[in-house]
Amino acid sequence: MAEGILGGAALLAAVVLAGFAAILSVIAALREHAALAAVGRRAVYGVCGLLALAAATLLTALLTHDFALAYVVQHTDVDTPATLAASAFYSGQEGSLLYWTLVTAALGSAAMAAAARLDLKAAAFATAVLAALTGFLAWILAFVADPFDLLVTPARDGLGLNPLLRDGGMLVHPPFLLAGLSSFSVPFALTAGALLAGRLEPAFLKVIRRFALLSWGLLSVGLTLGMWWAYHVLGWGGYWGWDPVENAALMPWLVATAYIHSVQVQERRGRLRAWSTGLVLIGFNLALLGTFIVRSGVVPSVHSFAVSPAGPWFFAVLAAGLLLSLVLVLGRLNVLRSEGPIEQPVSREGAFVLNNLLLLGTVAVILWGSLLPLTAGLFTGAQAAADPSFYDRAAGPLLLAVIVLLAIGPLVPWRGIGRAWRKALRPVGAVALLAGVAVAIFGPRRPEAWLVAAALAGAGFTNLLELGRGVARRQLLRNRRRYGAYLVHAGILAVAAGVAGSQLGHSERDVVLHPGQQVTVAGHTVSYAGAQTTRLDHGHVQTTALTVVDGSPLQPGRVLYPDFGGQSDALVAIQTSLFQDVYIVLGGVQPDGSAAFLVAVNPLVDWIWAGAALLVLGVLFGNLRGPAWEPLPEAAPQRSGPMAVPT
Repeated sequence: MAEGILGGAALLAAVVLAGFAAILSVIAALREHAALAAVGRRAVYGVCGLLALAAATLLTALLTHDFALAYVVQHTDVDTPATLAASAFYSGQEGSLLYWTLVTAALGSAAMAAAARLDLKAAAFATAVLAALTGFLAWILAFVADPFDLLVTPARDGLGLNPLLRDGGMLVHPPFLLAGLSSFSVPFALTAGALLAGRLEPAFLKVIRRFALLSWGLLSVGLTLGMWWAYHVLGWGGYWGWDPVENAALMPWLVATAYIHSVQVQERRGRLRAWSTGLVLIGFNLALLGTFIVRSGVVPSVHSFAVSPAGPWFFAVLAAGLLLSLVLVLGRLNVLRSEGPIEQPVSREGAFVLNNLLLLGTVAVILWGSLLPLTAGLFTGAQAAADPSFYDRAAGPLLLAVIVLLAIGPLVPWRGIGRAWRKALRPVGAVALLAGVAVAIFGPRRPEAWLVAAALAGAGFTNLLELGRGVARRQLLRNRRRYGAYLVHAGILAVAAGVAGSQLGHSERDVVLHPGQQVTVAGHTVSYAGAQTTRLDHGHVQTTALTVVDGSPLQPGRVLYPDFGGQSDALVAIQTSLFQDVYIVLGGVQPDGSAAFLVAVNPLVDWIWAGAALLVLGVLFGNLRGPAWEPLPEAAPQRSGPMAVPT
């Protein structure tokens, strides 16, 4: 009970202090008063401390099984291990919202501290925006979705953690994904502050970029861990189902990817200012939209929380974010005006613009498909939903074009093409053609597989070529940002190869085998020897099938949870190699000893996880130390004034 009182008090104090910080920071910005701005900033630090106290209190209640709190009762029981009890902190509506708010305040505090040294007025306005957002979220926690709600009579035990969440993936996937989504608040607040101040200093732009890159990196890890978790735990044979909640996390990631590219043009050439700024604002609003979808239940999803009273309040935050974004952009068009049009459409700048259009086109497709159940119900009254084939057909060609651009774009000069560029394209085209022909002869008899192989081979060759030049010229450490980006590209290409290979080369069969029988799928022989049943603690029953795959033993199984309505979850068995996985799911065992199996062969799946690791390595390599662009011989002269940008 003490935890509930302390946690609730911390939330109420955070609401009050955040309101004070927001008001004081606005006054400081209008007066450009350094002392007031410092007080407002320290108040934000205090809000972060109060939220950390609330989070620590809830975590303590979960670990000590304080069943006076409704949240602890709903998500744990006395037998929940400590690690999983800790993960229950963000497994429910209220706890995940507290985590969301804490990450926003913590990263926001770091960003405000960095920005304060650069532009007093912009930083003060940014502090006000961040404090207002954090305070409103704390208000929702205190009055709408209270994680410290006390029961009239404390319970003797809890309901326990959902069996699907009793996995090590629970310790890593939700924290990264939620942190990635919530961290989009920080570049939004910085950008809003700069626009309210009416200026965007080059140094301030660097802070925005760094925190946008942090958001992109956190979300990259969160998305990958979610795919890995789905593949290893859920037992449906895949890792991405185009579920609305999955899509809600992918869309801001795509927008952040576009921003990371377009901001290079803004930094080097002083162009695409309005475009880059708009991408930051769009990314934040898409992150809010995803959070609203998860918490409102307006769109059917297997990942959504139960319908919560917090849903409408998140819609209010989303509406306010959209309105503020629109007002800021329209009101500061003079500040966001570029220093001239792009000189040559076929240039590096033009390639970045095309890349952005393709990524935003993909976002539009995903957004339409995700909201189709809602829009169809509102306007026609009929039920409709976009199935995975819709996304494959509509988004697939756009993403393929992005890969083609990765093969061509790095070779395009900043100021237009010439003979040297056309000559550089020849080996890339030759490698792409050879790869396409090789897959056509030895691989799947599907034209889309040939096109994807050609695009990936061309992009991979270009990437290796550029990295090789960096090594030859001893430029890797001198220009870490550029070559870190090429490592990121290599990771993305590996992920794309894994996704394409696992989709286009996938084989599976649903079979029923009796002991002693076997089946062959895509050249792999699976033999079934029999099954055994084990009684676990708390009445749980585990059934394990004894199988042999190409001479190696595997044991797929299922666990029955009587205390969760007889829910049964798969124990997936996977034989992994560099080029393909043999994936076996036990459907069930009949009294006569026969067993139903899903046997799948998934090529190149492990390339997805390896590519994601390479992506993170590239981000760290390029940004752990101060980034610097390689000087360009054709760069424009350095400009002066408050809107100057590095060239």
